[in-house]
Amino acid sequence: MSDDFRTDRKKIEGAGGAHHGAGVWVRERVSSVVLLVLGIWGLWAATRFLGQGFDGAAAWLRSPLNAILLTILMLTTLYHMQLGLRVVIEDYVHKPVGKSTLLFINFFLCVVLAVVAVFAVLKVALGGGLRL
Repeated sequence: MSDDFRTDRKKIEGAGGAHHGAGVWVRERVSSVVLLVLGIWGLWAATRFLGQGFDGAAAWLRSPLNAILLTILMLTTLYHMQLGLRVVIEDYVHKPVGKSTLLFINFFLCVVLAVVAVFAVLKVALGGGLRL
């Protein structure tokens, strides 16, 4: 006789390797749709200042709408990348220490890149130029 009194549904919930189920899958799909829309906008927008150099791109980026959309595009890209790498690490790295180390590096690197990306957009959009 089994001591497991859970229903069949409870037995299979959270049974995946990462125990996070459909939540990450849904977030990946939502971020993919956002990236598709903003990616098309980004390609269209890039053609508007093609050949104008840094000054043309900076003038384009000084528009608040363009700066906000570009920031959202970059942050969504990094979020989507973090989710995808997380799934790869959880599926293919089997040693607990290595898995947790890689998951931390993945998260930390994406956060650092997000901070740098937002700083770069703000610096150019607010007229900071190339001086550091």
